[in-house]
Amino acid sequence: MHKTLAAVAALAAVTLTLTGCSQLRQQTGDAWAVTYEVSVDAPDAGTLHDVRYLGAEQRGDAATTHTIPTASTRPGAADGGAATWTHESIVLAKDPASVRATPPAGQSASCRILLDGTKVIAEEHGAAGKTVRCRVETPAFK
Repeated sequence: MHKTLAAVAALAAVTLTLTGCSQLRQQTGDAWAVTYEVSVDAPDAGTLHDVRYLGAEQRGDAATTHTIPTASTRPGAADGGAATWTHESIVLAKDPASVRATPPAGQSASCRILLDGTKVIAEEHGAAGKTVRCRVETPAFK
């Protein structure tokens, strides 16, 4: 009985230590401001379906997958630019960043993941009516 209790206590201590380390990393680890973009090959605003992205809404929060059943794009530029949906998120350095979305039938979509709103670290182009996905591990801070 004492051995079982000791084993349970040891397991609990390890679990708490790992959980504490994870929470500490969320609070103090290097983190990127990540911009997710999904653009549709049409200048008019439209609706994306099944939008999913990975990240935290604010520093210290655990990264989770967020699902939006439908999301509206903003109209593109007057010269025929693509209509785009964007979202800002926080992703720890060396953690995965990802976004996916399905465009309206007959339209194709592209996705991009940017660091600090400027540096593109992932980009994909999808087929008409098909889900587009971008996924990448964020770089370490230098």
